[in-house]
Amino acid sequence: ITFKDIITVTQAIMQNWTSGMDIDESGDPVLDRDYFGGLRELKMVQDREKEHRNIFIKHLAKSADKRLVSDMETHFKPFNRNVISIGSTLYHNKEIRDIFLNVWEKIVEPLKQLRFSLPEVRQIVDSYEEILTDNRFLIETDMKNNFVRFFSSLKVMIVTFYSTLV
Repeated sequence: ITFKDIITVTQAIMQNWTSGMDIDESGDPVLDRDYFGGLRELKMVQDREKEHRNIFIKHLAKSADKRLVSDMETHFKPFNRNVISIGSTLYHNKEIRDIFLNVWEKIVEPLKQLRFSLPEVRQIVDSYEEILTDNRFLIETDMKNNFVRFFSSLKVMIVTFYSTLV
């Protein structure tokens, strides 16, 4: 991972995870704690995992080859649970400090073990994000907005970190 990669990822975090109004004594933006508290509700999305999976697979199948769709049918559950686990625990300082390590270990490495190409990883994260932003997977508005805000930064992390492996 290069310094440029870290800049790319931290810019996405600062854009999506700060309120833009709160600054510390040195004038730097502060992460939005209320937003992180709201992310705890993402755990409720797991209660509808089967529905989420079906919508995701149907959407992915429109643009991906059969192997990728088949692999994600099998591996959606751990992928989704890791995404939700990372987001729903960010209200802990330790989880914020470990965000890069958690994304690497819980998402990037498992995707690499499945031997996905970078374009395939992009298809996966794009499809995951699109079903949220296009209201294909319907969830309560505030939760959806928090989930999209979280996942848009997570997507940058996943693609940026994965690109270092290929």
